[in-house]
Amino acid sequence: MAEAEVTLYCTVHPSVATTLRCNRCGRPMCTKCAVKTPVGYRCRECVRAQQDKFFNAQLLDYLIAAVVSLVVSFVAAAIVARLGWFLFAFFLSPAAGGLIGNAVWRLTGKRRGRYTAAIVGTGVVLGAVPFLLWNPLAIGIYLFMATGAAVAQFRLHL
Repeated sequence: MAEAEVTLYCTVHPSVATTLRCNRCGRPMCTKCAVKTPVGYRCRECVRAQQDKFFNAQLLDYLIAAVVSLVVSFVAAAIVARLGWFLFAFFLSPAAGGLIGNAVWRLTGKRRGRYTAAIVGTGVVLGAVPFLLWNPLAIGIYLFMATGAAVAQFRLHL
């Protein structure tokens, strides 16, 4: 007697029929939910669980990242706004961003966090906002270059 085939449905999208299963947990998933890995297709939950092993930041690390990036960015933006020339912003901004990223990396004990780079970028932007009306061109350049440098410097270690 032939066994009847059972129709499987994606656990995230219950209206989508599928024959694909996660190779780690066996959960049925559609092609939208599947993540291709070197060992086969996995569901997003299994991929996220695997990635979580690499992130070891603590709650205090996020607070340190926010305070350091906000304070140092405030001081750097004040210097850029005070100097006034947008040419100084081209040279000072990447250096300030690199300093912020490196300082956060060292002060957090070189621990990795899933959201630390976003917090650093937000801190850089919020630290410079008070000076935006004073010198919009120089601070605009600062925001673009320092934020990118801070996040890139910090993410370099991930």
